[in-house]
Amino acid sequence: MSKHVIYNPEARQRLLQGINAVARAASVTLGSAGPAVMIQHRTDGIMPIFTRDGVTVANAIVMEDRIADLGARMLRDVAGAVSREVGDGTTTAIVLAQSLAVEALKSVAAGFHPMQLQKGMELALILVEQHLQKTAVTDSTDDWVEKITLVASKGEAGVGKLLKQALAELGEAGTLTFQLGNGRADQLEIVEGIHYEQGFLSPYFITDKTRAEAVLERPYILLYDREISDFMDLVPILEEVAAEGRPLLVIAEALVEKALTGLLLNHVRGIFKVVAVKPPGFGDKRINRLNDLALLTGGTAILESHAMRLEDVTLAQLGQAQRAVILEGKTTIIGAAGSREPVNTRISALRRELVLVRARKPGEGSATGNLHEAEELEERISVLSGKTGTFSVGGITDMEIKERLVRIENAYLSAKAALAEGVLPGGGVGLWRCMAVLDEVIAENAEQQQGIAVVKQALGAPLRQLLSNCGLSGEEVLIRLATQADPAFAVDMRLLNFGHFLDIGIIDPVKVLRMALRNAVSVVGTLISSETVIMNVPDLSVMAGYSPEWAAATREDPRI
Repeated sequence: MSKHVIYNPEARQRLLQGINAVARAASVTLGSAGPAVMIQHRTDGIMPIFTRDGVTVANAIVMEDRIADLGARMLRDVAGAVSREVGDGTTTAIVLAQSLAVEALKSVAAGFHPMQLQKGMELALILVEQHLQKTAVTDSTDDWVEKITLVASKGEAGVGKLLKQALAELGEAGTLTFQLGNGRADQLEIVEGIHYEQGFLSPYFITDKTRAEAVLERPYILLYDREISDFMDLVPILEEVAAEGRPLLVIAEALVEKALTGLLLNHVRGIFKVVAVKPPGFGDKRINRLNDLALLTGGTAILESHAMRLEDVTLAQLGQAQRAVILEGKTTIIGAAGSREPVNTRISALRRELVLVRARKPGEGSATGNLHEAEELEERISVLSGKTGTFSVGGITDMEIKERLVRIENAYLSAKAALAEGVLPGGGVGLWRCMAVLDEVIAENAEQQQGIAVVKQALGAPLRQLLSNCGLSGEEVLIRLATQADPAFAVDMRLLNFGHFLDIGIIDPVKVLRMALRNAVSVVGTLISSETVIMNVPDLSVMAGYSPEWAAATREDPRI
């Protein structure tokens, strides 16, 4: 395939066009007063996406000029990396990256050596990160989470109380899943024990008609990965369980009508007390889920790979629990009898795997595939942790609910990041005050000194953008901030209220600021050190008009 070679300065100019286009579209969403962006869905007939999330805006922009699109791709990568790490701060990262790119490319055009500029930028990054961590407030109080989530969710007060409750009950290591709700109000549900979204296979299993639930006390639990086609295959183990005077919970891939009818008849007549449900997960992932349940309940999953027949199963291979509550669409197992040590070992292994999946960059597997793999690992960790939470996001229209879901999930991740490394004044003030740290730094040479100056200039960009989005006089606010020696002094731009950042609730997590700046410096360093761009020349004569990317996109997850 022939190649198209583009040299500087043309290459850098066209790359900067893409960077500016993405930044201009995404930067308006910065802050609680920032407006939203409406994005046409890539599939015809589906409602447009309404968002105030920087990474969503960046991912929606594809430039016709392929060189400019490389620049846009750089900002997409910056926002995506921050989103994977801490959820929030994606727009801040985009604003920082654009400011760094503009000033760095000006410096290169003025004759500064790009590699020395990059070293100066990296030195400034190290100094700023150290200052952020040194000055962070880490003594968390009860109202931290509410204030942080109020900022991250762009002013939704009620959300903070629910997220505070979730963090208190699940802990920082717990997993809270978010879903589209069915009403106007947000709802938080936290369940003790093993919980997953599969219910009884027939309403005739119900034992409590008032609550429409089937309850089993001290049940044995059969875990089976295949279809049960013959009721007689279950009779031996049912007789052993009945002899113990205890019920049986059958978790199997499926029960054909003949087997299900046999179970129901014996259950209704009181001969055996039994309930049948499907396992969690779908497809090949169900094997992992069955093994997880076996570990939790102290039993053995009867898998096809073990070549074991159902009629040969013994009591020793069954799991046990104190109680099982099965609803139409939910199964909860309380007091599982398995040992916690092997469970904790598996949780640690899954968390390490989740970190690797989240660290994948665009191009490393399908975006939807990576998302679904991460979600699967999160759900497995939730089930194994013994406590799970679900946040149902409410709203009036689907468009509103989807937009709120992204903001609320980002707020939750932002709160977790704050608890991990502490907080600083928000509203761009925390980074703006770091400019003073770089005032007296003396680098090895003029080029590195200029790199430090580029980072110093960029540190004020988020504050300036926020002031612009709020329609405030930047000069007046900056003068007021500069006259205050207290590093905790901040401004609430919605109310134009000045004061201690914890008192007025304008808070930024240190980890979010660090990751935004680090990723921005990294990608701009790559940009200025690239002298030539080499691209494939597309062969338009073969399958003209066919776009495999668009064909694949129509089958992708609509959240991507």
